[in-house]
Amino acid sequence: MKILLFLSPLVYTLAALVLVAVESSLFPRLGIPTALTPDLNLVLIVFLTSTPFRLRGFFSALGISLAASLFGSSPGFPLAFGHLAVYFAGLWINQTVFMNHIFPQALFAGAGRFILTLGAALMTVLPEHLFFKAAGGGLTTAMFAFPILFLLNLLRERYQPQTTSSISS
Repeated sequence: MKILLFLSPLVYTLAALVLVAVESSLFPRLGIPTALTPDLNLVLIVFLTSTPFRLRGFFSALGISLAASLFGSSPGFPLAFGHLAVYFAGLWINQTVFMNHIFPQALFAGAGRFILTLGAALMTVLPEHLFFKAAGGGLTTAMFAFPILFLLNLLRERYQPQTTSSISS
């Protein structure tokens, strides 16, 4: 079990590559505009914010953000810095607000996508209907976050290491 904990950043990075493949191949074929495509890697990063800050969590978030920026159709390294900013903001918010449930995590993922879309648009030429595109991207990210977060929380509960209590022994 120790080796799985050591390799967790690699597992999250591989999951990010799968999600990048889904984002770049499935959603355009379904006819979903790029402004409304959800950021599924941001959902993984928001899931990592519900865990306590450790080096493994940071390296996992770094691997996810680099995989999303290098292999995705998004605008490169500013996206990686944005994902890491969302990770640290989520860690900070998790200290004050209880974000270990699906609903607050999905709302935070949608809000993160909204802010990242506005930030990316401010670095380039402002497209028309920017607010609606950013809100649509945030809404689809929040909607797709529910099943992904449900599955990740289910896997975390299933494979969480068993701790023995001194009372029961």
